[in-house]
Amino acid sequence: VKPVSTNQDDYVDEGDPDHTCVHCGAIMWYGERINKSKYRRKPIFTLCCMQGQVQLPYLKKPPDFLMKLLTGNDKLSKHFQRNTRPYNMVFSFTSLGGKVENSLKKGAGPQMFQLHGENYHLARSLTPNEGGKSAFGQLYIVDTENEVENRSNALR
Repeated sequence: VKPVSTNQDDYVDEGDPDHTCVHCGAIMWYGERINKSKYRRKPIFTLCCMQGQVQLPYLKKPPDFLMKLLTGNDKLSKHFQRNTRPYNMVFSFTSLGGKVENSLKKGAGPQMFQLHGENYHLARSLTPNEGGKSAFGQLYIVDTENEVENRSNALR
């Protein structure tokens, strides 16, 4: 897979992920197979489950309160649905970075963006700089007496 740039001439479309791992059922792109020098009708993948060596437990059913926030039509649910990204940010230990493509349509549904080129994660030290604001994992570790307020302030 070649890096994608914002220049239309450099764009490489891998198509839809239309192959399935025989071990875990993950949907994969053909380019993610192992042994790329050989053509295979049924490619073998290791990115997902290491050929069946990794088995993840099924997800538990979310609590009823959270399901109501995710699917409800009341005022609180609508607020939660509009602010999913900031809520996720409050509970993150890293921050995703990269070249963001902003030309995507705005509309109903969750906010989304597209990253081009190399993507990376930013992490900070366990303590903030002198006089600096806490971020990422620091919100949980520094000043545990006020962690809820610290996380709320990170949204402002």
